[in-house]
Amino acid sequence: MLFAIAISLLYVEIKDSVLRKLFAEIVKKFWSEWELRLMVIVSLTLQFLLSYFGRKRKKYTGKWVPAIAISAWLIYLSADWMATLVLSTLLRGTSDLENGLIVFWTPFLLWHLGSPYNITAYSLEDNELWLRHFFGMVFQIGEAIYIYIRFRSNTALNAMASPLFMGGVIKYAERIWALRCASPKQLINFFYSTSSSKNPNQSNAIGCNMKEMIRTGMLDLSKKRDFIGDPSITLEVKFLRETHSSFDIFKPLFADLPFQISQEFHEEMVYLQSRTADEAFNFVGTELEFLYDLLYTKNPIQHRQPLLSLILRSICFFSLVSVLIAFSALLHEIEHSTVDVAVTYLLLSGAIWLETYSFFMHCRSKWTMLRYAVHRSKLHKLYHRFVNYRLRSIKSKKGIKQMAQHDLIDYYVKAKASRFTPVIKLIDTANLLQRFGHSKWKPIDTKLKEFIYCHLKQKRLKYKKEGFKLESLDKLLSEKGDNVIKEKLGYLADQDHEDWKTESTDFTRRIFIWHIATALVYYDDVYKHRRGTCGSILQIGKSLSDYMMYLVLVRPTMLPNGFSEMVNKETGNEAERFFPQTQMKDSMMSMKDFVAGLLHMPNDTIKLFSHRGAGALYEGVRFAKQLQSLVRESTLRWDGEDKWEMISEVWMDMMVYAASRCTWEEHAQQLRHGGELLTHISLLMAHLGLSHQVHRLEQSADDHSEGLPFPDFTI
Repeated sequence: MLFAIAISLLYVEIKDSVLRKLFAEIVKKFWSEWELRLMVIVSLTLQFLLSYFGRKRKKYTGKWVPAIAISAWLIYLSADWMATLVLSTLLRGTSDLENGLIVFWTPFLLWHLGSPYNITAYSLEDNELWLRHFFGMVFQIGEAIYIYIRFRSNTALNAMASPLFMGGVIKYAERIWALRCASPKQLINFFYSTSSSKNPNQSNAIGCNMKEMIRTGMLDLSKKRDFIGDPSITLEVKFLRETHSSFDIFKPLFADLPFQISQEFHEEMVYLQSRTADEAFNFVGTELEFLYDLLYTKNPIQHRQPLLSLILRSICFFSLVSVLIAFSALLHEIEHSTVDVAVTYLLLSGAIWLETYSFFMHCRSKWTMLRYAVHRSKLHKLYHRFVNYRLRSIKSKKGIKQMAQHDLIDYYVKAKASRFTPVIKLIDTANLLQRFGHSKWKPIDTKLKEFIYCHLKQKRLKYKKEGFKLESLDKLLSEKGDNVIKEKLGYLADQDHEDWKTESTDFTRRIFIWHIATALVYYDDVYKHRRGTCGSILQIGKSLSDYMMYLVLVRPTMLPNGFSEMVNKETGNEAERFFPQTQMKDSMMSMKDFVAGLLHMPNDTIKLFSHRGAGALYEGVRFAKQLQSLVRESTLRWDGEDKWEMISEVWMDMMVYAASRCTWEEHAQQLRHGGELLTHISLLMAHLGLSHQVHRLEQSADDHSEGLPFPDFTI
């Protein structure tokens, strides 16, 4: 914000000299006349675009995610900068506008700096820098007040600007307050309250061990039950109230803080016990939408004090409407050009439309519906009919819709077949084309969700059999697939232990190795017409493999630190050296030849090449050959489906490991890109108790309740 102010002042200082030196007098005159008009129109346009992209980036997942993210970032920065630039230009008073019009247009810039309802922050860093934004607000309001005083006149425009100023200050302050409430420090302070035990012995016995623990999901259970079990609500509203209650319970998790939940909630898996896979994914997806609103929008603060919020909204809206009526009534007394009058109408109608749209979306938001969509008074029933379709659509959703895919083998073949690859490599040193251009998206079907959900529930069952001991949890979350191989292969894994062992301790390199092995096995099965014997589990294993490779290349911050860039480069070099020197025109034939050539390499050659560098190609080939031998040569009498079931479970173990190591700060960052499957899995794991942050309270919720710290949730 302060940088934008500095750039704006610099522009105002140098623009006259630049125009004088580079352009003719007629251009300078034109720009002097139209500069402010164009600027305020652009500023208003940016508000509409910001509102659109603020909604789009929350919902959209697909190949245009990078374009939407870049567009939202540019518009977010440009919107603040443009409003600041117009204020700086007005401050100099160098335009040909009349004083009254300068005063009248100034408050709209404060409205624009307040941003739309659905995007207060572009990233989490904006929340952390709320104090800087606050000082920027103080400066901008002071600048606007100075303009108001300096250019005030006795015209009606001067009087009409006063309510607009009041509304602009409210909108701007609302944004800064939303940024402050979503900052990490404020969230932690909001969650934690010190012990207030009246019994010193009780405090010493229990409270001392709980100083760093946050207790939630245990107090006022009767009130929560009454709120959720209200007989006047429908199943759709009950679903929303359950998700919001669960969101309240897991708020400390979103700040990466340890906390406890009661035995009751732990046994219920926090409302997930009786839900299907689709329903469970929809449940956590709705929770993540609440989290997105908390971190990036004004929604939560508008629902903390609904009456105050309604009053402030009314002040802002009616100030615009009253000014529009007054301006229209006194238009004959205002001596301004038709263009300036049109621009003024555009600013007023644009602000009214944005406020109306904001209120409409506020009424349709989940925060409002879970409170007021009840069958009590006539007004409540009328509101329920208004949002009934949206309620049913939320309840009937199946959760996250798409997942990203990156097939490394397919990329190598296509890169080799392209004549432009050498030129691209010279220009694209960051591998942007590989990371974003070659990544694809596919729908997440019910079978994949059921496989993931069943795998997580099996892990919870193992955890339960061990008595919910933290040691067993650490073991379950540290498995990277080796345990699956031992369980599936039994004595064969012991005999060929070294053959199934991955020497690298780098988790990202392990992903490269298993991804190459999975891709080679997949293409070999497809080309040899074995797909029909493998069932749907083949597509599940391939999808999980391609998704994990996408995370390595595009979202590496969600995974444990590793040498992913080096491994990717070296593996690409190994693939390029393996290809024949001739240019391949038919990519399908080249893929078939490439896969066959790798799988027919002698084992001695594979071992020799696999120890020569950081690449993972030949080690992946070694694993692929071993996987194929399980069907052809093994005494286990496996078919293709058994093989792919093991491959899929290995990938699920690695995904669980990655989810348990990814911080919720990273998960929250990805929500502004539509959300990642790994984030949904991580929250499902928390529901099932498979998280280092979620601790089971061994005592009942009523025992020693006064001796433990707990947060007082108001959202």
